[in-house]
Amino acid sequence: MSSREPFPDEELRRRIMDFIMAAGQTLLENGAEVFRVQQTMEIMAKSFHLREFHVYVLTNGIFASAGTAEISEVRNVPTRTTHLGRVAAVNALSREIALRDMPLDEAERRLVQAQQIPFPKDWMQLVSGVCGSFCFSMIFGGSLKEGLVASVAGLSAIWYLLACDRKQLPGGFKKISCSALITLVCILLCNLLHSPASHAIIGSLMILTPGIAFTMGIRDFVQGDYLSGTIRMIDALLIAASIAIGTGLVLSFYTLIMGVTVA
Repeated sequence: MSSREPFPDEELRRRIMDFIMAAGQTLLENGAEVFRVQQTMEIMAKSFHLREFHVYVLTNGIFASAGTAEISEVRNVPTRTTHLGRVAAVNALSREIALRDMPLDEAERRLVQAQQIPFPKDWMQLVSGVCGSFCFSMIFGGSLKEGLVASVAGLSAIWYLLACDRKQLPGGFKKISCSALITLVCILLCNLLHSPASHAIIGSLMILTPGIAFTMGIRDFVQGDYLSGTIRMIDALLIAASIAIGTGLVLSFYTLIMGVTVA
């Protein structure tokens, strides 16, 4: 029986359901908005003639059923990252499924390929950290010296985060310790160069700020997904608080030991 049969049998329906749930999970754990995940899953279900399909998506979970609730599935998505290349690949796949008679075998193969799109190389992330920190420092009014210091701090921060990812350390600890490392590097180098440290610190910390989480939270609110928007906003606030804690601890210790306030 064809996978695009108007009335697929039970075994095929379960297979289609697993495929749709895997696609939704791939979108959700790689940074897609809640409404996009739900819309994509509904398009796929309609294209494969999975009738009476209902889905409810949260920031960290997917609940779906098909038929008269004879097929139901729940997916927990405890970890979320950002990989828009995977999101774009799954979106393109859903559009192709809707436009042409794509077999389920091919769709499953394409989904696996999307899930295996690698993250940028370590050296690319390091270069991005250097360039981003330098540019942010200059945007906020820093001098060339402060921009160079921010570049070194950004390089140290990305290297440290990559090392933490290999050790699978908790996210909160990574943000607090990384912001502390940035602040310490900026203070030490700016003292050597006899330059203020404030713009270097701000520019370097910008690469840690939760801009995507905050933006996604607002978009969820606009789409009426208030619960998911609240979860994302809380994530953003916790990250911001972690950055503030790490930076504040180093500044406080430096002021206590040296008796000088960092400018």
